[in-house]
Parts: sequence; C-alpha cells; structure tokens
Amino acid sequence: MKVTVAETKGLKTSLNVLIKKQDIDKKIEERAIELQKTISLKGFRPGKAPIQMLKKQFGEALYGEVVEKTLQDSTYQALNENKIKPAGQPKIEIKSSGVDKDLEYIIIVEKSPEIKKIDLEKVTLTDYKLKVEKEDIDSRIKLLAEGQKKYTDKKAGEKSLNGDVVVFNFEAKVDGKAFDGNKGEKVQIILGKELFIKGFDSQLLSCKVGEEKEVKVNLPENYPAKEIAGKPAVFSCKIVELKKSEDAVIDDQFAKNFGAKDLNDLKSLIEKQLSKEQSSVTESIMRKEILDYLDANTNFELPQDLLDSEKESVKHSFIHEKAHQGEEHDNHKHGHHDHSDIKLTKDDEEEILDLSKRRVKLALVFNKIGDDNNVIVTAQELQTELQKQMSMYPGQEKQIREFYQKNPGEITRLRGPIYEDKVVNLIKSKAKINVKEINKKQLEELVKDLTSEIKSKTKNNEKKASATEPEKETKSKDALKKPLKKISKK
Repeated sequence: MKVTVAETKGLKTSLNVLIKKQDIDKKIEERAIELQKTISLKGFRPGKAPIQMLKKQFGEALYGEVVEKTLQDSTYQALNENKIKPAGQPKIEIKSSGVDKDLEYIIIVEKSPEIKKIDLEKVTLTDYKLKVEKEDIDSRIKLLAEGQKKYTDKKAGEKSLNGDVVVFNFEAKVDGKAFDGNKGEKVQIILGKELFIKGFDSQLLSCKVGEEKEVKVNLPENYPAKEIAGKPAVFSCKIVELKKSEDAVIDDQFAKNFGAKDLNDLKSLIEKQLSKEQSSVTESIMRKEILDYLDANTNFELPQDLLDSEKESVKHSFIHEKAHQGEEHDNHKHGHHDHSDIKLTKDDEEEILDLSKRRVKLALVFNKIGDDNNVIVTAQELQTELQKQMSMYPGQEKQIREFYQKNPGEITRLRGPIYEDKVVNLIKSKAKINVKEINKKQLEELVKDLTSEIKSKTKNNEKKASATEPEKETKSKDALKKPLKKISKK
C-alpha cells in the first residue's frame, strides 16, 4: 500500500491510496480458501471444491467483499500512519478499480482540531442552595390541605357558592337538536374550577337542589364531533346534590395522614422535599455555567463538515418550530412533513449558525476533556440506561428490547447523554465551587433569566445544544466502524 498526501487545506486533508492488483488478488485467494471449507458444489465433497472453480463462480462477489474490507482496513491504516484523527466519517472517492486493475482511491477527511488541554481546576462555578422559608412550607401544607377537604351536604334551600360541589343531570342541544353524547347523569363539578366547559360554572351559582337551570355555552373547539365543535349549545340541567367543603384541620393527625410523626415532622419532610425538587433546577443552572465557561475559554477551528451537518439539524428544528407557531402554520395545513413554504429570516440564519457553532464546539471540547481524563461509557452503564428507558414506557418493554436487539447500533445513541453527564460530573469534581444560598424568589428570578436567555439566543434549541452527543460526531476511535461514505467512481 502506498499513501501520499494529495492536499491539505485547513483541517481538510486528501490522501491518495494505491493498492496493487497482486495484493488484492492475494486477499481474494485467502478469502476463497476460507469459503472452500464451508461451500458445497455439485460433484464435489463438502470442502473439496477447487479454489479456481470457486473464484470463477463467485468472483464478482469475492472481489466486492475483499475491496470493501480493504477500503475499510487501508483507510484506518492510512489515517493512523499519517497521525490523522478524523473529526467525522472519512469520505472515499474511487479513482480506479476492477479485477484487472490496481485499487486507487482518495480519502477526504477532516481532522479533529488541536484543542489545548483544559485546566479544570481553574473552572469556577456557583452552587445555588435553596433556603426554604416558612412561607414556602406553609404554602405546600395549604396545598396538601386542599386535597384533604371533606364535602358535606348543604342544608335544604341553601344556594350554591364558589367552591361547592354541584351534582347534576343534563341534556344538551345545538340548534335545538340532540347530538351524540349530549346527556349526562350525576356529573360533579367544583364551582369556580372551570374544569367542565368554559363559562359553565358561573351559571350554576345560586342554584338549589331540585332546581332546573339552562346553561348556555359554546362547545370546545376540540370537541370530537367536528360539525358542532365551537358552536353554541344549551344545557338543560337539574341540580341533584349540593355539597360544601370543610377545610382540613392542620394538626398532628393531619400530618400522620401523610406518614409523618407529627406536624413538626411533616414540616421537616416538606423542607427536604422542596430542596430536592429545586436541586434539578440548580443543576441545570450549573450545567449552563459549565457550557458557557467552556465556550468562552476555548478557541479553535471547527470542522466544516460537522458544522454543515449540525446546521442542517438545527435548521430543521427552526423550520419545524416556525411551522407550528400561530394559526397560519397549524398542523392541519402542513401535515407532518411539508414545511416548504416556511421562510427563514436573516436573523434566523445567524442564530442557526451561532447555535451550530456552539454545539459542534462543545461536542469537541467534551471529547477532549473525556479523552484527557479517560472517561468511558461501559456496557453496563448502557444497559442500565436501556432499563431506565424501558421503565418510562410500561407495557412496551418487550417491543423496546426487541427493537434494540434487531438494531444493536441504536443503543450507541444512548451513550451520548451518559458520556456528557460523566464529563460534567468530572468538571464539577475538579472545579472550584462557591456555594450561594438563595430563597425561592431569587431562584425563580435566576430561572426566569436563564429561560429568557435560552429563548432569545436559540429559539428553544439550547437544550439540544447541551446534549452534545460527542460520540455521534467526533469520536475518532469509532469513526471507521461505520461503512465508509463513497462519493464517486471515476
């Protein structure tokens, strides 16, 4: 095999590879000998068919198989010999091939950029700890008490008020005509909750048991029967029962209903729960700090192929979002795929480019940190993640398992988030972390600022940016495990 560098421009390199015909012939001979042991031909005992006959009968298939494997192996060897770490899949351009010819081809590859080692001990992060205040605990207890309310029958002649439970039978008509599902018995609603039909509750105020009442409302726009959806309807209602609520007494017995020893113990449990609930929020804020630090403190040339690929992905997300914003681009008009009339503005294009650069850059930086610190995702971690995925879809575990068994390559898609989490945890373990205690209101402001920044910068795509999926784009050690991309044959 002879390898020469044809061209180098920035990160992109072209290598000429020449493999002599006799080397290909030797590999075909070796493969034919392997096949001889397993193939039976008419007139010959198993494993005794002449090699030349096998080569004659299966020559084209043998040549194709050998060339495919030779391309794979020689490309890997050529890149290694020239110390090229590919940023993505190398592309192959066949110049010359055929049973009577040398195999000559060009490898077009983008190298992973040189990234300086990042001193993780210089990273400074803020760990926000939520200070749970008395009003936060009281608010949660009040919410629990709402769910513990008891309802008792109102006295005869008493009228319905907001917060009461009204039990009624009804018959509804649209344009004076009945329709499917227009009757109901012993329907219960809590007045003021507006959980039945908008505008319905207020018309049942000041009613008594036994009273008949006409309620006029518009049916919901998403009503199953499309021909009457959104139309005015008249509900003839008869009040069957009225019940008033009694607030739960907040005492030690109330606390015991929730598994606490007493009221003080319940408050302590709620304090811990509130802190735990907010930890995922503060984790997101710290993660964003890490991404921003890495983005701001690294600078290198980005592989153009990776950037172009990422731009296409982000562009698709932008178009999809625009297609489903507002009435002029609803699902009924566009269906699932046709977004051809969606036009991106110059600002959109700039945002797409900025976001794509950030995502590719962070993917490469995460790889660099992972490689420098020997971060790996084990088979056991992949299996654990698969189990977690299956637990999210109860009843469908068998189908999910079968999908991954039939498509073993798909399980590597689970690797990206695990890899990123491990790198993030590594950074946290090395970084200097300043702890700052904040109350709920301050935390809400931080989240508000973070959300508005995400929306303004990335049109809701920042979360995707955080999922850098390093293995998908830049893990050079995996790059040649996939089929090589062939451009053309001259």
